[in-house]
Amino acid sequence: MPPKFGNFKIYFPNIVFKIIPDPRLTKHQAAFRIPLNLNKLDVRDYLTHIYNVTVTDVRTAVLPGKITTNRFTGQKERTSRTKKAIVTMKETFQYPEAPDLDGDFGGKQKKFEMLRTANRMKGWNYRPSPEAKQLRKEIAEAQAKKDK
Repeated sequence: MPPKFGNFKIYFPNIVFKIIPDPRLTKHQAAFRIPLNLNKLDVRDYLTHIYNVTVTDVRTAVLPGKITTNRFTGQKERTSRTKKAIVTMKETFQYPEAPDLDGDFGGKQKKFEMLRTANRMKGWNYRPSPEAKQLRKEIAEAQAKKDK
């Protein structure tokens, strides 16, 4: 008889932790923006079980929303509150590298399309600007490198 698979239920959290770079923190600390409903124990458990990090201390603070003026009604409004967690770890924390927005997410292609739609006029033929020509050339070169 073959073994049964799938006896254990695995729950993946749908919690988003956003890293906040803060130069005032030590090399063993990191700041995160977390959902309002999480507490310190949840933050510690999440980082320990998902990322295998030894957490020594967690400090949280609920930050008030900013006051803005509604430009249509002129009334004062407050943006939603946020929660910030400063986590102290046993290991040194390394910030991840910033992604290459042009290469990883098609930024040049998006920029070219924005230029193209901005310069398009109804009933007129589109003549690309020198900047759009340069972008088109870079996109073609990137595609050629990717195809090799």
